[in-house]
Amino acid sequence: MVQPILNQVANFDAKNRLVLTFTYLGPEMTTTNTLSIREDKPDSQPVYEKDQVSLDKNHILTGGTLNNGTAYLAKVRVKLKDSYSEWSPEIKFTCYTTPKILFDTIDQKQFIYTNDVKMSAIYAQEQGEPVKTYQFTLYDQRHVALKRYPVRVPDTDSPTRFSERIKDIEKGKLYYVGLKVTTYHGLIYEQLQEFTSQYITPSVSGVLQPTMNKKDGQIVIDLFLKQLLGTSARAFIPHRKNDNDDNYTYWKDDYVVVPKENPLMYTKLAMAKAGNWVGKFWVMNVQNGLFLDFSPAFGKGQHIKFYKHDDYITCEKKAGKVMSRTRSNTVKGLGLRPFYLYIKVNEYRVEMLIEPDQTFKGDDLNDTKSKEELAEYGQVTADTRKLIDVANAKINAARVQLQQKHDSHWQQYMTKVNAAIADARQRILSHDELLNRIMEIDNEYWNYFNNDERVNYWEELAKSERDSEANYEVYRTEYEQRVWETISQMRTGALKLADGRTKLNQYSTVYSFILREVINFDDTTLDLAHIELLYNQYIEKYK
Repeated sequence: MVQPILNQVANFDAKNRLVLTFTYLGPEMTTTNTLSIREDKPDSQPVYEKDQVSLDKNHILTGGTLNNGTAYLAKVRVKLKDSYSEWSPEIKFTCYTTPKILFDTIDQKQFIYTNDVKMSAIYAQEQGEPVKTYQFTLYDQRHVALKRYPVRVPDTDSPTRFSERIKDIEKGKLYYVGLKVTTYHGLIYEQLQEFTSQYITPSVSGVLQPTMNKKDGQIVIDLFLKQLLGTSARAFIPHRKNDNDDNYTYWKDDYVVVPKENPLMYTKLAMAKAGNWVGKFWVMNVQNGLFLDFSPAFGKGQHIKFYKHDDYITCEKKAGKVMSRTRSNTVKGLGLRPFYLYIKVNEYRVEMLIEPDQTFKGDDLNDTKSKEELAEYGQVTADTRKLIDVANAKINAARVQLQQKHDSHWQQYMTKVNAAIADARQRILSHDELLNRIMEIDNEYWNYFNNDERVNYWEELAKSERDSEANYEVYRTEYEQRVWETISQMRTGALKLADGRTKLNQYSTVYSFILREVINFDDTTLDLAHIELLYNQYIEKYK
C-alpha cells in the first residue's frame, strides 16, 4: 500500500485559513483524505482530525482551528475503496501571531516633511518571535518597486527597531514604504504604509540697487536677497506669450482684474492627495457660472469645479458617471460684492462657507481713500452688470414667449375638455363616450407637449443662451480654429495622437473658463476619426 506524503508547512498565524497539500502516487483513485493534528508533546491526542472530500490533493484548515504560540505535528492519510492508507510521516510547524509594524517616522496624516528621511519602524510580535533579517522597499503609487534596500540584521541593542535612509523623495507625490521581516523560525511578513512628502521649498529673489556717490566718484551696488517660505506656486497665462503681470489691468494698484477671456492659472499647488486640504479665497465682481476649477495637470482626471450663483456657491465633483454636488451657505444680495470663500476637503467631502467682506470699505485705514475706492467700485462693476443684465433679459424673454405658447395650448385643452363635459350633461355623449373623448383630447395634448413643446422649449432656451453669449463668439471661433489646426497636424503626422489629444485637452480646459460648452477630449481611447467626429458635431451645433 502506497503511503501519502504531507508537504512541509511554513509557520503561520492560526487565525488565518491554511491549505495543506500532500503527494499520493498510489494506483487507486481517491477523493477523500483525513488530516490529523496534535500538539508536539509525547503521547498527545489529536486536537483536529477530520475527513475532507477534494479532487485536489489538499486539505483546507479553517482559521481559528489551532492556537497561536503552540507547536504541532500533522499527518495525513487517504481513503481507498475499502479502507484507508497508512498515515504519512508527521511534519512539525508552529503557529505564531501576525507581527505588527508601526512606521513612527510617518505622522497620523500620512505625511513626512523632508525629501531625505531616516525611515524608522517598530516591530512587535505577541509570542516574542525575534527577527533574523529585515529589508525596506520603496514603492510608487501603483505599488511598483522603485528601490529595494539591502537586507540587514537587527541591531543587538534595539532588536525591535529598524531603520533605513530614504532620499530623493519628490514633493507632493504618493509613495508606499514596505518593511519585510524574516524571523528565526521562518515566519515571513511584509507591511506597507503609504506616505506623501510635503516639505517647504524656499523661494529666493534678489533686488539690485545701485547708488551714486558723487563726492568720491563711485557707484555703490547694494544687493538684497529676499526669501519667502511656503509652497511655491507658479502662475501662467495661457492666452499670452509670457506670464508677466502686465497682461492684466489693476484697480487701485491693489486688485487684479481677471476676465473670463484671459484666465489666470496656477500649477504645483501640492494638492496631489485627494483629501484633507483647505483653501481661502478673496474675490469680488464674480459673474454667475464657473469661476474656480481644480484639476490635475493638463486638465486630466477628476475636476473640482465651483460655480457662482446669485446668493450661493455650488461645487461639482465627477467620478465616471457619478456627479457629486455640494452647496454653500446662502448670502442674500451677494451679487458682485467682495467675499471670502472658505473650502475644506475632508477625504472626498467638500464643505464651503461664504463670508462677505465686511471690512472692505475700510481696508486702507483711510476714510477718504475708502470712499473713493467704493465710488470706483461701482464703475468697475457697471460693465459686468450690464453684460449680465442683457444676457438675463434675453433668456427671460425667451422663457416668457415659451410660457405664452404653453398657456395658449393649455387653454385650448381645457376648452375642449369643458365642451365634452357640457355635451355629456346635455346627454349628447354617454358616460363611456365622455371617457373616450377625454382620453382622445388628453392624448392629443400630451403628444403635442412631449414631441413639440418640450423639444422646442429646450431648443429655444439653448438658442437664447447662445445669443446671450454673442460677446464671446470671437473666442468660440478662436477655439474652433485652434482645435482644427491641431487635428490637421495630427492628420499630417506632425503631432502624435497622444500629444495631439493632450494639446486639445489643454485648449478645452482654458476655453471652458470662457465658453458655456467645449469639447471633451479626455477619453484616452479616442482615435483621430472619433476626435474629428466630436469636432464636426460641435461645429454643427454652434452654426
